[in-house]
Amino acid sequence: MIKRVLTGCLLFIMCYAGLIWLQVFLGRQAQRNDSKNPSVQEPVHKLYSFSFAKYTPSGEKEIEIEGDSANILAQTVNLINVVAKAYAEETPVTITADRGNYDKTANKVNLQKNVVATTENGTRLLTEELQIHPSKRKMQTELQAEVKKDNINVEGTGAIGDSNLKKVKFKKNVTVIIKDPNDKTLPPTVITCDGPLVVDYEKNIAYFRKNVVAEDARGKLSADHMDVYYDKATRKVAKIVALHNVVIENPDGNKTYSDSVIYLADEGKIILGGDTEALYFEDETPSGDLF
Repeated sequence: MIKRVLTGCLLFIMCYAGLIWLQVFLGRQAQRNDSKNPSVQEPVHKLYSFSFAKYTPSGEKEIEIEGDSANILAQTVNLINVVAKAYAEETPVTITADRGNYDKTANKVNLQKNVVATTENGTRLLTEELQIHPSKRKMQTELQAEVKKDNINVEGTGAIGDSNLKKVKFKKNVTVIIKDPNDKTLPPTVITCDGPLVVDYEKNIAYFRKNVVAEDARGKLSADHMDVYYDKATRKVAKIVALHNVVIENPDGNKTYSDSVIYLADEGKIILGGDTEALYFEDETPSGDLF
C-alpha cells in the first residue's frame, strides 16, 4: 500500500515538473520570436492650428489660410479642415475644403475634397480640387466644377475664375440650367455646348461656343456661337444672339435655318439674319412664338 502511494506521489511530482518546464520553454520561445520581429510603432503626430496671411508690397491682403497641420514649420504645409480667404478686392471669397496644402515658396494653395468657394453675394463654386494663385488673383481646376448663382446653375469640366468669381470660364462639356425664379413648376431652360463658355456675372452675359443647343418647352435653338443676356432684376433670359449654322425647331417639328438669330424674350420676337430657309410640314401654320 505504502509503495503504491509513493509511486503515485512520484508520478504527480514528475508531471508537475514537466508542466513547469513546458511553460518556461514556451516563454523563452516567445521572447526569441519577439526579439526577431519587434513591433513597429507609428510615431504620434500632434496637430497644431495653422494660420497665415500674405500681403502685397503695397499692403493689400492677398490670402488668409487656416487649418490643422502637423508640419507648420515645413515649406509646404499640409492641412486638414481648411478655411481660406482669397482677395481680389476688399471683399474676399471664402473657400473651405477637407484637406489641402500651402506652398510658401510658390505662394500657391491646393485644396482637395468637398471644395466650396462662396462670395459675399452668394455665388458658389463647387469642385473636388482647386488651385488658388493669390498673386494672380485667380482660381482654377481641371476637374468637374459647378457654379451656382440665384436661379442659374453652370456645370462643366475645367474652370478658371477670378478671386471674386465675377467672371468664370469653363473649358468643355458645359451645361447651364436656368430656372424661372418666380415659378419653380415651369421646366427650366437648358443650354449645352462643347465649350468653352465664359460667364460674366457682373455684366450678366454668357458666351457659349461650339455646338450650342438651347432648349425649353417652347422649342430648340442651336448654333455654333451663342451669347445669352440675362436681366439683372428678374434673373431671366432677356436676349439671345446666335451666329452661324443657326437652326430653330418648334415642338411641332417645323425648322428654320439662318446665318444668325436675335431672340428678344420680353417681346417674344425672333429676328432672322443672312440666308434663311424654312422647313414646314404640310397644313401647318408657322408659329411666331418659338422659344
